[in-house]
Amino acid sequence: MSLPAIPTAMRIAMWMGLSAIGFGCLMGVVRHLGQDLHVFVISFWRFVFGFLMFAPWFYRMGPASLKSQRFGLHVLRACFLIASSVALMTAILLMPLDEATALSFITPILSVIGAVVFLRERAGPRRWIAIAIGFIGILIILRPGMEIINIAAFLVLFSAITFAGVIVTGKVLVRYDSPEMVVAYLALICVPLSFIPALFFWQWPEPTDYLWLIAAAVFSNMNMYGIARALKIGDASATQPYDFLRLPTTAGVGWIAFGETSDIYTWIGAAVIFSSTIYITHREALAKRREAAAT
Repeated sequence: MSLPAIPTAMRIAMWMGLSAIGFGCLMGVVRHLGQDLHVFVISFWRFVFGFLMFAPWFYRMGPASLKSQRFGLHVLRACFLIASSVALMTAILLMPLDEATALSFITPILSVIGAVVFLRERAGPRRWIAIAIGFIGILIILRPGMEIINIAAFLVLFSAITFAGVIVTGKVLVRYDSPEMVVAYLALICVPLSFIPALFFWQWPEPTDYLWLIAAAVFSNMNMYGIARALKIGDASATQPYDFLRLPTTAGVGWIAFGETSDIYTWIGAAVIFSSTIYITHREALAKRREAAAT
């Protein structure tokens, strides 16, 4: 007797849950490592160990399959990712993990703005209203006039802006290169580029730190792998609602490992931001379906 098939929604939830656990644990590991190592050094070793995990795949592909006519754009995308990663790592050393995670939900909204400005994509009135609502959510979290507005909050927003650059450049690159090549170049280029700023703050990790750095790479890949598997099952409109799982998992890591407690405004603001991103993602999915039906 065969077992009943797992519903699609449940499979998406399982993979997005794995991604959320990876993200929350990554934030906790970075907070721990940041007590001894500079964030540029952490970022470099994270990319090194992450690249080593892809080494068998690079070997199978061979150098001939990694040629690209948009190498400069690949480099720019890697710069965006390094800047985003370092900014977020710095922020979580200065503010509660759940607040940093809640603010990071603004990335899809910024990606839409970037696509409109740089890729000339269209955005209707309803999408602009959703973007405005998302920014209201940011104000709820930051509460202008209160002490929560600080350099850490702006670092998270900078991280979101630069990660939106990763998404926008990725949209351009997949027009010319395969998704596998886009991922491969990102892993390959980030290692030497992240080494340059790390040299100015260089520290050799302690022996036990290497275990934590490997864990950071594992959790980072778990985060991205969970998203990739979920997107294979359903489109972005189906996976986006489960991205909210990052907030409770990160808040849980902050509470268990560092004794942090959550602020009600963080959850309210995150819910407002996330509602707007779900609507935007839904509208984009509908637009893609209409384009597919027209061709």
